[in-house]
Amino acid sequence: MFKVNPRRTFRYPVTVTIHDGEKAQTGKFHATFRAAQGDELRSRSDDLFLDIVLLEVHGIEIEGEDGQPLEGEDLLAAVKNDPSLSSACIAAYQESIVRKNRPKT
Repeated sequence: MFKVNPRRTFRYPVTVTIHDGEKAQTGKFHATFRAAQGDELRSRSDDLFLDIVLLEVHGIEIEGEDGQPLEGEDLLAAVKNDPSLSSACIAAYQESIVRKNRPKT
């Protein structure tokens, strides 16, 4: 019998390109996601997608207003709030689901 844990989590690399003026900086960090069930996503449609699936980020540094690196929930909130980082996290989550379920040829 094939058993599935509906509360599973997984870590996946996130690649992002940040544009700042004339410069583009590409980097990679890791995110821990929760595999959300379809009915949960539908019932929580007013919540932001990343509030449901993104649990942690690792290997990324964002400065706070005091110049010190953000940590924990503050870092997670900053990633969700940045348009480039949040888009990259959504793309990574979707890629991870598709890639893991694509037949090998």
